Amino acid sequence: MEKTAITKSIDLTELENRIGYHFKNQKLLEEAITTSSYSKEHPDALNYQRLELLGDRVISLILTENLMAEESLDEGKMTFLKAELENNQRLAEYGETIGLRNYIRASEERENISPKVIADVFEAVCGAIYWDGRGSHGMAEVKKFLQKFQILEQLQEKMSAVEDFIPVRNRFENGFRAINRCNPDIKFTYESQGVAHQKQWRIEACTIKNPQTGEYIELHGVKSDRWFSNIKDAETDFFEKAYHYMEERGWELDSS
Repeated sequence: MEKTAITKSIDLTELENRIGYHFKNQKLLEEAITTSSYSKEHPDALNYQRLELLGDRVISLILTENLMAEESLDEGKMTFLKAELENNQRLAEYGETIGLRNYIRASEERENISPKVIADVFEAVCGAIYWDGRGSHGMAEVKKFLQKFQILEQLQEKMSAVEDFIPVRNRFENGFRAINRCNPDIKFTYESQGVAHQKQWRIEACTIKNPQTGEYIELHGVKSDRWFSNIKDAETDFFEKAYHYMEERGWELDSS
């Protein structure tokens, strides 16, 4: 059956209620939840990409403004904290909280929509709110929306935890170096699933070179059963588990 183009807006009142903002121009919200795969099949439907770009900048500015208020933070700590709260995994979780998956217009089935797409749509929704309100009013409405997910509270919590200023990979390397007097030589074995534009990743195995013997030892006690939309997030998850595993073992490597 031939697919026809969209000629009228869909009813998004329920989603507006979940967001907590009612659009003057509801077409913006419709655009924000439309993927490129859907717009290719429906030429009259604009996809979320331009609003995603705007939303990304708006979220970044809101977080940066709050970080600037804490004068004790240097640029490195600010960058780390901001990245912690606006990575794709977190944004996807925020989107799932309001059931965003159920409103996204995509060519694939809803259960197959990747976390990366949900994160992108979440940013696009923020961009749509900002553009609909324009200027200071739009910014205030995005801040109000973000408060649903306690982002600013999370920011304050992380600022109070000094150790969290250091990325977990660096903490792992520091712990290894303190005992072994060298940086860890790490090799990951990656596993992936999904189609090319929505691929997900996880670490299947990890080996570290024993500086005493030159042998690569697999960390058998470290396993990850989570999938991520990019390799960096998969590695971060693995380093989090490996850090606690190695700390319990006194950072010693053996082949057992």
